[in-house]
Amino acid sequence: MHKQIVIALALMGAMSTHGIAKDAKAVLEAAIKNIGDVKSVQYSGSGAVFTLGQSVSADSPWPRVEVKNFTRLVEYDKPASRNEGVGPQGPVPTQFLVGDKAWGQVGPNVTPAAPAVVADRQLQIWLTPHGFLKGALANKASAKGGKVTTVSFLTPGKQRIVGTISADHLVEKVESWIDNPVLGDMHVETSYSDYRDFGGVRFPAKMVQKQGGFPVFELTVTEAKANVALDISVPESVRQSTPPAVRVTSEKLADGIWYLTGGSHHSVLVEFADHLAVIEAPQSEERSMAVMAEVKKLSPTKPLRYLVNTHHHFDHSGGLRTYVAEGATIITHRSNDAFYQKTFRAARKLNPDNQARAKKRAKIVAIDAKHVLSDGTRTVEVHHIQGNPHNSGILMAWFPKERLLAEVDVYTPLAPNASPPATPNPATVNLYENIQRLNLDVNQIAPLHGRVVALADLKKTIGR
Repeated sequence: MHKQIVIALALMGAMSTHGIAKDAKAVLEAAIKNIGDVKSVQYSGSGAVFTLGQSVSADSPWPRVEVKNFTRLVEYDKPASRNEGVGPQGPVPTQFLVGDKAWGQVGPNVTPAAPAVVADRQLQIWLTPHGFLKGALANKASAKGGKVTTVSFLTPGKQRIVGTISADHLVEKVESWIDNPVLGDMHVETSYSDYRDFGGVRFPAKMVQKQGGFPVFELTVTEAKANVALDISVPESVRQSTPPAVRVTSEKLADGIWYLTGGSHHSVLVEFADHLAVIEAPQSEERSMAVMAEVKKLSPTKPLRYLVNTHHHFDHSGGLRTYVAEGATIITHRSNDAFYQKTFRAARKLNPDNQARAKKRAKIVAIDAKHVLSDGTRTVEVHHIQGNPHNSGILMAWFPKERLLAEVDVYTPLAPNASPPATPNPATVNLYENIQRLNLDVNQIAPLHGRVVALADLKKTIGR
């Protein structure tokens, strides 16, 4: 008898932990009946957005930007959406999605969105309470649970969506996973609470979305409306747009030093006696592969041994794993070490990259104030830009013989003949102070955004 009780308790524990199968259709229909069967929903409120991958340090939350008068209209059948709001600097670009086309617009100016942005806006429709219920009902969802029910399904594009429905038939949480160049299979979680009746449609008054474990969106909803029509057509310029091809061009800065440009984010190639080093691996694997192809054209016989990473911001570290797969050692600030040890091991099942296929373990040199690369003839000093407000672990590369400095983000040159800002960027002022502190006799600066300029340009920008 005692043994039977133990077995029964064990089974009850397993059921409470993993849940039991449920009739998904009945669960979904009950939830739809509770919050309303709508063709579209428009909701408004105030809150914040957080800039993914741009934190001051690798272990701190993404930067918060307050948003007021935010409004999102989602139409489920098309599908389509429109987001608009006001930030600290005034109105932000209105964001549109219709089917597989997305764009941003300020007045008559239209900017087609990149494929990753299109995918994110499409996902956001599935993640809304009504969108999740509609998607689950249309895509043969499965359900299990006890007091709460977990419902999961695959979208037509084979993306997994998982939602939690409470005992009182409310969508409390919706989760998914998306590919991120740095974090791999990145967890996306949206939580909903404080449901209220807004003129016949029940909608959460509080919502929080997290990506990569940190908040990226918070909203307190003050108004919601059902069945508002979104009358918008895709502009012809967006309909005909195609993503620009990755392009890398090279400019010789000195013997054995090349400026690798051709896009918004640059790199620098350095040739040593028996090997090569690249400064910066920005954006993505696609960009890194294009840079490597140019490197092999410029110096086809020498191995690529080092990659200097200026800082962890995702637009400047998205191509790092490609260099790990190539066998290069990553040089970065010590504050990034634990973060990269984790991200280099992150799961990559959604979109396996070169490192996932090569299964190479990352080699990291974590530095503090200074690190020197030298072959006895050429010397490159990697310095920590101390006290910089943009990023606490940001690095710059100094070429003493060539009197050349390579840096990124802390100084981007103004357009030729542009007037200096009334208030200098504190990060740029800090860069100049670090140049003085280290007694660097800088002649030229090679920013990894923008163009090569003289030190005088930087001094003019900050009013020195």
